[in-house]
Amino acid sequence: DTINKKYFEEAKKLLPDENYIGFSITQGNKYRKKSWPLKKFINTARQISKKNKKPVFFIEKNNTELINKIKDEISNAIFPELESNLFGPPFITALSTRLEKAISIDNGIMHMIGLANIPMIVLFGPTSSKKFSPKIKNIDILDSKLIYNTNDISKINEEDVLNLI
Repeated sequence: DTINKKYFEEAKKLLPDENYIGFSITQGNKYRKKSWPLKKFINTARQISKKNKKPVFFIEKNNTELINKIKDEISNAIFPELESNLFGPPFITALSTRLEKAISIDNGIMHMIGLANIPMIVLFGPTSSKKFSPKIKNIDILDSKLIYNTNDISKINEEDVLNLI
């Protein structure tokens, strides 16, 4: 309610349809291995595309190398932040309200998406899912410590995620 309407108007302009699945794949804290392998995100996005879902990636504009890698692999990938002058937590939260579901690692964007109160799948490795997961109703946690008895988030496989979509 406290987010300026301009963010929601821009979000609706950039994501006017339905069937969007959001992806937050980059970690802010470089000191812990919290990132799920890019190839697994790409494989998951390809599979959801086959089900007429549209993959939306939340990646900062200046991360051009990563954006280009994803664009090369996924022809229908959407990067809404590239199409707007708006940015920051209110914009990410407004964009998230346009999603059917989001898939994220444990990062700051995950918390912004959580504020939109949409269904989420969140992947955890070395960090505590009990401590850091958004406190929303419709959330599925994939914690490598609980599923595979390891801090290695890469042990979570694409099927684990796809079974929750």
